[in-house]
Amino acid sequence: MTASLETLVVTAYLFADELAIPRPGPRGEITDAELIALAVAQASMGVPSDRQFLGLIAKVLPGWFPHLPCQSQYNRRLRRLAPAIAGVQLRIAELIATHELVIADGTLVGVANYAGCASRSEFAGTAAYGYCAAKSQYVWGVRLVLMTDPAGVPVGYTLVAANEKEYEPVRELTTAHSGCTLIADKGLWGRAYSETLALQGICLLTPDRVRSADNLVREKRLAGIRLVIESTIANLKCQMRLEQHLAKTPAGLVQRIAQRLLALTVGMLLNALTGRPPRSLVAYDGR
Repeated sequence: MTASLETLVVTAYLFADELAIPRPGPRGEITDAELIALAVAQASMGVPSDRQFLGLIAKVLPGWFPHLPCQSQYNRRLRRLAPAIAGVQLRIAELIATHELVIADGTLVGVANYAGCASRSEFAGTAAYGYCAAKSQYVWGVRLVLMTDPAGVPVGYTLVAANEKEYEPVRELTTAHSGCTLIADKGLWGRAYSETLALQGICLLTPDRVRSADNLVREKRLAGIRLVIESTIANLKCQMRLEQHLAKTPAGLVQRIAQRLLALTVGMLLNALTGRPPRSLVAYDGR
């Protein structure tokens, strides 16, 4: 088995084809499983524009998809398939993820950055202004709260407004991982919150408020583990260009996030089978 875009697309198609996806109306020239495989290829290649991708894929994978949809049909059908894409991703994650220890973190995703977007955009009522400390700037958008295993496999995620804290989203995500140890950053400090998670069987580990010689080893170990989820978020935002998602509606943004998480998870599955570094996805960009 080789690590390539072709292998990635075939693997995504095989897992998607196992799902019985209900579809109203007549059968299309291109199946839902083929569309999900196309979505994985688009995310892996890092092409945010649907129109540009559909014009490029015939050259990158000649003959693989003889009946490509038009841009509007591709976009519309993928939005409808967002729950199926998320289901395929979680099914693959179950095959390779470990659940004794999980890592949680959040990242801001900007949307509709134009004058008056807060009142005229489709994201009005969903998005909000949030502060990004890493870039020292305010972002109008949503917060992606992600949970991974120690290798970086996404095992849960949700979206909230950018001005919301991560306390409640993380607590809801941990309900599917009772009995595990959760590692998070200082954003989840608080004795009451830690006790709440303990009632769910979750042991929360966060950095201490003060770093000293006594806790230096522990702090370095936690920081090294948290780098895993930061690397996973970097895969989504940089190689797969999540920050340039071009979504015009909340449904479109959900589909684009699920699409990238599926591509990441399929790539990590292939890396596990071929002995490659878990989050090394360069071989799957089609170049």
